[in-house]
Amino acid sequence: MRAEFGGRIVEPLHVTLERTDGEDGRGLVAAVREYAPRGRPVAVRGEKLFITPSPYRGGDVLKLQVAHNESLRRETDALRSAIHTAGLRSLYGDDRSMTVTVLERVDRHGSLDQSRWGLPLELFTADELIVSRIVDASTYDILDRVAI
Repeated sequence: MRAEFGGRIVEPLHVTLERTDGEDGRGLVAAVREYAPRGRPVAVRGEKLFITPSPYRGGDVLKLQVAHNESLRRETDALRSAIHTAGLRSLYGDDRSMTVTVLERVDRHGSLDQSRWGLPLELFTADELIVSRIVDASTYDILDRVAI
């Protein structure tokens, strides 16, 4: 994909489950740590490729829409519930599709022919939670990492 679209590979590949309005990350870290012992690793598969502008990553990004499955829904619902129980408000709302940003700062728009890329595509097993804060268009401050 990088040869087709240019840009930089996002490391680590991840699903952003929630963005909150919390200025202080301690509440979010506590909520994630409370959830983690109950969490279960889940397979993440990408099913649709698209390009979109990203103010958080400073340009266009190549994303894969995440294929829904019951175990992924159950785990994300439980984690979001823990975050909301901690009093943190969602900036996304309830009707947000999950995506994985594969490439950032895409510099050319290649083929979005879905059949060309062998979709759906197994991406990774989500077995770690990363709590981060956006500092600017190129910097994420990682506040905590927790294995599940």
